[in-house]
Amino acid sequence: MDPNNAQPLPSGHGLSSSPATTNDIDQLRDDFRTLVSDCQTLFRNATNLSGEGAALARAELGRRLSDAQVRLDAVRETAKIQAVRFRSNTEEYVRREPFKAVGIAAATGALVALLLSRR
Repeated sequence: MDPNNAQPLPSGHGLSSSPATTNDIDQLRDDFRTLVSDCQTLFRNATNLSGEGAALARAELGRRLSDAQVRLDAVRETAKIQAVRFRSNTEEYVRREPFKAVGIAAATGALVALLLSRR
């Protein structure tokens, strides 16, 4: 293997979260907080709601829960796609640069062992 033909590890291909993914997670977090707040309000007011009011509250809560589930599934799918892309890029790099990959793994293992031995 010629060291002059070595190619760098691909950067930015699934190694960091994209702005869309970060925004999706932030939106999901906000939706979840709103859902929890709505559930708390519903439970506090459960004794004061009439039959029709309780049915409307349950329907609204069900709708919000369904929306949150759809968003969670979308974020999960995006994470799965990024993980597959990251794995593929890593496998490609290891095939292209096996000695570097072994060296990186050995150095990482030595660093972890050093950190753990300090405890």
